Amino acid sequence: MFQDRKEYRKNFTSSGQLYFGGEALEFISHDVSVKGISIEVLPGLLLTSIADFEACLAETASAEIFVKDLMLTGEAEIIWLRQENGKTLMGLEFKDVIYNAEKIWLKRQYYRKQQQFSGYMLLKNKRIEFEGKNISVDGLMIYLIQGDESLIPGAVVKLFSEALNIRALAKVCWVKSEMTGQGQFMGLRYLSSE
Repeated sequence: MFQDRKEYRKNFTSSGQLYFGGEALEFISHDVSVKGISIEVLPGLLLTSIADFEACLAETASAEIFVKDLMLTGEAEIIWLRQENGKTLMGLEFKDVIYNAEKIWLKRQYYRKQQQFSGYMLLKNKRIEFEGKNISVDGLMIYLIQGDESLIPGAVVKLFSEALNIRALAKVCWVKSEMTGQGQFMGLRYLSSE
């Protein structure tokens, strides 16, 4: 019997949070499998109607998820979206998840994947090389070997990374200089991306 099914789904009710479209949304799960989860998303402040979710989904299908009872957090892709009896339902496929992660989610608000990559950014036509440290659906953390005083919180830069296949407009959220005064760690939030 099991071999006839593509994947096994189990009824599973849990609360959780979905970070999608720049907003952390509460949800209730309906069933779960090793590959994904189906949820009922509660309206947020920005995403309130099915039309809001569809507009956001047209831009990106990536989201970050935290399932409380499984203590699971990570990246997921929205596979389907529909409305039934006034409720917004979603099917998500897990992409990169970790377990026993409640503390990570609460501490960081949403999941970040540790990943090494390289790239450069443009600030007023000045090219600045960087090394990437981690990424999320909302932004990334980078390291500059040689710091730049013009990169301050609020500055808007153009990002390019062949390794991530990304071109984006981003805003500097925070800057932390090393004790030596040479290098800088920096948090960037996407404003728009390709």
